[in-house]
Amino acid sequence: MIGNLVMDSILEDILTDSNIDYPRKDLDPAVWNRNGNTYILRPEVKNKILDVIKQYPDDLIDMAASGESGATVHIVGSICTNTFLDDCDIDVHIVISEDSNFHGDLEFQSKVMDWFNLNRDEIGGYIEKHPIEVFTQFDPNQDYMSDGVYNLIPDEWLVGPKIEPLTYDPYQDYSHIANDLRNSVEDADKLIGELKRDVIDYDMVKQAMDNLAPDQQGIFLARLKSKLEEIEKDIEDLYGKRREWVDMRRQASKPSTPEEAQNDVELVRKWNDTNAVFKFISRYQYFRVIKDLEKLLADGVVEPNEIDIIKGIVGV
Repeated sequence: MIGNLVMDSILEDILTDSNIDYPRKDLDPAVWNRNGNTYILRPEVKNKILDVIKQYPDDLIDMAASGESGATVHIVGSICTNTFLDDCDIDVHIVISEDSNFHGDLEFQSKVMDWFNLNRDEIGGYIEKHPIEVFTQFDPNQDYMSDGVYNLIPDEWLVGPKIEPLTYDPYQDYSHIANDLRNSVEDADKLIGELKRDVIDYDMVKQAMDNLAPDQQGIFLARLKSKLEEIEKDIEDLYGKRREWVDMRRQASKPSTPEEAQNDVELVRKWNDTNAVFKFISRYQYFRVIKDLEKLLADGVVEPNEIDIIKGIVGV
């Protein structure tokens, strides 16, 4: 189970678009300079992003697909819209050349993302409160599903930027996915409820056992062990639910060309709706709760001294 956590995290961390946040007047002025009716990346931001990429031990730019204007590095996601959050990621996708030995290598992709996540503070990988999230992209067509795609090196927009009117209401715009969202989290709600009941039951058994003399406590040991096993299964089942959500999002769309990504109405609708469900699930903290629980199960077992941690995570 735990071996797949890194890939799950990658798929969660590269969420783009499906505007579920309220709009601002402009794109983030800490990142963009307004230029007439469009926006250009601030030169110091561009330099900072390139400097952060160069901190990686291997030359990622050298592995990037090369066009007339140089390496292909995209900025995608909500930072390319006026529905950004103050602490949203700046999603930087380095499009790896098909000629590179690392093209399609998921372990390499995971290694790169892990390195930037672990070293972000040390290398100063932020623009104000925005973490610079570096991702190696093997399928650039997928980027074109975004509401905004900015080509970093030549400073040009490939898609967007997306500017929503100030009257835009994401909850109204995505009201049609309410049932899909409710259905998606229903099982998780039940599983979290079961986990809460099991940790409370564990505490009750433990208290009863503590009231006995040491030579009598053995009669409750089997029940205590059984409760721990139930708690482990609860967490494993929640992990399985997270895998369903990740697979749902991964299968939402696979465009074969940039034109298909932008113009296939049904494909775009499916992508936006599925991605919105995924982002709402993230907003409501399901991923955080499950991730925190999984960390406790990294060694395959839940220890008695971890029960209080679980209670804190699920709010018991």
